[in-house]
Amino acid sequence: MPDPIAVITGGAVGIGQAIAKAVGERGGRIFNIDHDASGNEETDKLVADAGGHCTSFTANAGDPGAVREIFDQIESEVDHIDLLVNNSAIWNDSSLTGGDYHSQVKAFQTAIDSCLHAAFCCTMAAIPLLGKANNPVIINMNTEHMNEERYLSYIVGSTGYDCAKFGLWRLTQTWAAELKSSGIRVNELCFGAVDTPMLRAVSPEKAEAGMKPHDLATAVFRIVNQGPAGATGQSYFFGFSGTTREESLKQLAALEVIGG
Repeated sequence: MPDPIAVITGGAVGIGQAIAKAVGERGGRIFNIDHDASGNEETDKLVADAGGHCTSFTANAGDPGAVREIFDQIESEVDHIDLLVNNSAIWNDSSLTGGDYHSQVKAFQTAIDSCLHAAFCCTMAAIPLLGKANNPVIINMNTEHMNEERYLSYIVGSTGYDCAKFGLWRLTQTWAAELKSSGIRVNELCFGAVDTPMLRAVSPEKAEAGMKPHDLATAVFRIVNQGPAGATGQSYFFGFSGTTREESLKQLAALEVIGG
């Protein structure tokens, strides 16, 4: 995909930032939505240095009003979108025993909004522009916990995060069926530990042993490069926690073949 136009949520750090840079390396245009203003500035610079152009919006991707305004601006600047990456997510302690009623209800809502509600809002707003692309792709960034042997994360407090990710899994399936006739492919990447600030805050050991953010950017373009005849409605599993990075990269390399 030459000169791709992409919308990415959660592009201020980690995986989202790496995907934005990868789009920039392909001479592309990125619209990034993230609440982290300083991280957004860094992403804009990284993309520019890579040869692309990034416009970052400092906003909550789960805020319907903000998303509508952002996409109104995007529509005034470009005539289509090739790629939407629903990447934003927040891990917080949304357990029943982690605080009082008000703190835990708020934490749960925050986790749902940052991932699940954000994915719905951004996808809903992006459909008209995606429909004008030659190879439109939606990629939802999910987790290894969609695998039946890894359903539980065993991290106390991950209730909201896990619920949001399971909801994202269902959205992937239903959107793929709904949008197939429009030629918009919808897939998700389900992976384990990646060395991001969010994981380092929870488990530095897992982060150190995991994949690197740019590995996930490579995975995104493996799916994109399948082209219009590529797979849709697929959950791609690779890089489970505990797997060496070398083995994870071998699994990632196979993504271009699966469903291609």
